[in-house]
Amino acid sequence: MSEPRSAPTVGQVVLGRRLQDLRERAGLKREEAAKILRVAPATVRRMETAEVALKIPYVQLLLREYGITDSEAEGFIALAEEANLPGWWQRFHDVLPGWFSMYVSLEGAASLIRAYEPQFVPGLLQTEEYARAILRSGAVGGGSDAGKDEDAERHVALRMERQSLLTREDAPKFWVIMDETVFRRPVGAGPEVMRD
Repeated sequence: MSEPRSAPTVGQVVLGRRLQDLRERAGLKREEAAKILRVAPATVRRMETAEVALKIPYVQLLLREYGITDSEAEGFIALAEEANLPGWWQRFHDVLPGWFSMYVSLEGAASLIRAYEPQFVPGLLQTEEYARAILRSGAVGGGSDAGKDEDAERHVALRMERQSLLTREDAPKFWVIMDETVFRRPVGAGPEVMRD
């Protein structure tokens, strides 16, 4: 049985969908594809919906059965191997909720990001001190008790790493609408946090 991941990479999502399209174009049902692999139909479904990593031997068998040429299959396999590499965010699995992991994966592949924030400065624009103050206050992601301090620091590190996508060469455009109260609501130990 294939191992589920904390969150699929964008490549796994795209290639899974492509596998489904190829299967349907070949006129095969999931059950028929599963017989080729000698697995349960749920395994094929999980591959196509990116719930599990793409097992390369399975992909090779399916591509052959779907009538894909060797040269096309080689390209698909190379993409599948790359897609199976863990995303940078997966090392934060201990503090990154599963529902948000997919967002971070998609965010990294986006060419345009739009956000609406009525309460706080968006995570992609927060300074370390602002993020730390928000997280430690318990307003987002956890409380301020001593057991949460380490989690708060991991969340801050995750936010700072997410921000690197805005300064890379092929950075996405980032549009944000914030409520005016975001700037008027004090956060942190003093006015310096808000000024920064």
